Amino acid sequence: MRNLSFGFAHPLATRTSSAAVLALLALGAAACGSHGVGEGSPGDAELALGEAAEPIGSAVAGGVSGAGAGDDSGAGPVAPPAAGPAAVGFWRFDDCDGSTTELLDSSDNGSAATRSAGAACAQGISGLGISFDNSNDTVTVNDAPRFTFGQSLAVAAWVNPTSVSGSAAQTIVQERNTSSSSFSLVVQSNEARFAVTLSNGRTVTSRARIQANVWTHVAGIYDGTLVRLFLNGQQVGQASATGPIRDINAPIHIGNNPQRQRFTGLIDQVWLSASPLTDAEIAQLTCLRHPTTVVVTPESSGPVAPDTPVTYQVAVTNNDTSACSARDYALNVSSQPGVNFSQDLSSIPGVAPGSTATFPVTVTGNLAVDPGVYRLPYSVINPNSPDNFFVASGDLLYELAEPTGCFVRTGREIFAKHLSVVEDPIRTTFNGPASDARTGAWTFARLMEDMAPTPADAPAMVEQLFSTWLTDQVVNGFTVPARPTIQQVVLDEWPRSPDGSLDLRQAPLMLLGIVNRIDVRNLADGHAGEGRFVFGVFSQGFAQQFTLILEYKLPASTEADVLDWANAWHALGSLPFPSEQYNAALQEITTRFAGRNAAPGKPNGSSLGQLRTNEIALGGLWELREFVLSPETGFLRPETVKLTPDLSFDGTATLAAFVNQNEAAIIAEQHTVPDTFQGAPFLGGASINNLTAWTAPGILNNEARHKFSLNTCNGCHGGAETGTPFLHVNVRAPGNEGTLSGFMTGIQIVDPVSGELRNLNDLARRNLDLKALVCEPAPAFAGTATAARGGVATSRSAFIRRGIGRVH
Repeated sequence: MRNLSFGFAHPLATRTSSAAVLALLALGAAACGSHGVGEGSPGDAELALGEAAEPIGSAVAGGVSGAGAGDDSGAGPVAPPAAGPAAVGFWRFDDCDGSTTELLDSSDNGSAATRSAGAACAQGISGLGISFDNSNDTVTVNDAPRFTFGQSLAVAAWVNPTSVSGSAAQTIVQERNTSSSSFSLVVQSNEARFAVTLSNGRTVTSRARIQANVWTHVAGIYDGTLVRLFLNGQQVGQASATGPIRDINAPIHIGNNPQRQRFTGLIDQVWLSASPLTDAEIAQLTCLRHPTTVVVTPESSGPVAPDTPVTYQVAVTNNDTSACSARDYALNVSSQPGVNFSQDLSSIPGVAPGSTATFPVTVTGNLAVDPGVYRLPYSVINPNSPDNFFVASGDLLYELAEPTGCFVRTGREIFAKHLSVVEDPIRTTFNGPASDARTGAWTFARLMEDMAPTPADAPAMVEQLFSTWLTDQVVNGFTVPARPTIQQVVLDEWPRSPDGSLDLRQAPLMLLGIVNRIDVRNLADGHAGEGRFVFGVFSQGFAQQFTLILEYKLPASTEADVLDWANAWHALGSLPFPSEQYNAALQEITTRFAGRNAAPGKPNGSSLGQLRTNEIALGGLWELREFVLSPETGFLRPETVKLTPDLSFDGTATLAAFVNQNEAAIIAEQHTVPDTFQGAPFLGGASINNLTAWTAPGILNNEARHKFSLNTCNGCHGGAETGTPFLHVNVRAPGNEGTLSGFMTGIQIVDPVSGELRNLNDLARRNLDLKALVCEPAPAFAGTATAARGGVATSRSAFIRRGIGRVH
């Protein structure tokens, strides 16, 4: 497969049950504030309900959101499922369609009704109803054993008669054959009438006056002793009767009967039960579910400075009629990297009809993201209402203002991962002319060709690199066990050239980001920090949990060189974006540090500092490895993982001794971890990530413990110290931008030893560092420089010459 030339589809396009969606929303809520995983990490498997997915239902930009899905959608009110005893039939008529005469039974008993062709679909009290305006109009339900009523019967319907004055009966619902009936619900002589015919032949009727041209809920109950009539949920008539209802073999007729006693007007929501109902249950049948409305105040934050909290009131109003039961509401909000929220209430139970529940949500953006409008998708649900599960969805609009004066745009100057960069149609493929310097400039193939002793050596160098996983490796006296699955995951997936070598132009690697790490500068070591390319392995049809980072030194020998690099990165922020102009300027920078012979005097003239890998695709535990160019062979060879002792030292007195002896340097993040300590190998040959934090009894200063752990491979990429499930830069599928971890974009973490709450935001820290370099003079420089160096005051010159020592 070619770099970024393959396609991949991963839609979430299935219909999901209410319970399943609840589970997904719970996952989304659990992930709030703890984004993905770092430069070279697996992703939040953000489905997509997050970064990766659209809000549920129709997105509305603030303001009022409409219905989301299910029966809470549509223009009219929505009827609930029948309350009380189970129905033997329930015909809502919402499925009325001119293309078919069948009308489904919502009681799930399978007694579908048949509509005559002339009985038209029309607007009902809820959704669709049936209009009866012709003598032949009828809706019929075939006879079934369940329509044997004994001494218990309940029937109900919404009706809107055009006339009520005639002496002839107008059938609403009746069970009748050609000669007799068991019950009838009719309009006659200005009255609604409910009658049952007993097995002894006696017919008992309850009646009350009814109006024309208005919707009325009409219901009747027989319980073996009383025939009762209800209008709009209130009893209005009663007659005594004793004995079972006549058992006849006959259909259920709606709107007409065999004697052509046709109803004139509209009928909706016909409900039938072989059990009597209580008065309260009849009243519940009159409930009309209207779409819930959601109003967000303010509609938008308007332009605000970074770290400015804005509180939104998400007001959810239950518009159901008073007969309905209360609703339970839940609000789910999804954060954006660098724009986080806090939510005191995630659910409010028992919101009565006509009442409003308000969810306060406070949103704050930080320096990890660039100025602009950010949308935080939200969804409101009824968690306990399967028929009306989705209520509404929309976005909370938060706008970060563009600062005045000199400022740094993180997404353009520090971490470029926009699709216009990582899927540049020419620079990330070989689709352009060979004579065009842009062609393939940011591909793994070109970077390897420029790094190898000669371009022709690159395939062999790359195959040797990946083959190191096939056998045990010994690094600094520690054995790094083989992970032979590299054969299936990478090598077998990699197309080969006719001579049998790896075809680098079809590398199963995808660019995730181009990174400015000028914050790790050390002029004493001849560099102004690093420029990095982050790649993800894409093989076997999907993005593997396997990333590879090429980390190049930015060659520098003077403070002016450092500032030159800083200003080159900073100039990117003033260019149109996305644009070819921006990409061309970024390519000039990347060529300076990654091009052939960028660092004369170094192996192969390459400025590569190290190549690091992070993966779990090859084994049961996360592992990080590191490689450098060998001065002897010019090929990449395994190297120790910097700043990270072998995992066997975690929790030991040796670790405590090292941290205590180097406390000041560790707190300033300018320490080194030597190959050996106390006369024995110390620095690890690889780093197994158990997602924990480094600690040991006897460490005197927990801040030093924290900074030491933060700078190790597995501490930085671990859940305990940074809240990271390993990766800081998530892998991605083509067409999708990679997401970043909370450590990168902002997260609050409880210290695993002291319990104190730490605010981590590495991109904001890098932003302040670059700003202090390029925006001088600045009144706050001293404080900024001190903060950037862990609280150690420094001069302007010292600040330019040395950043933090972090390699992650």
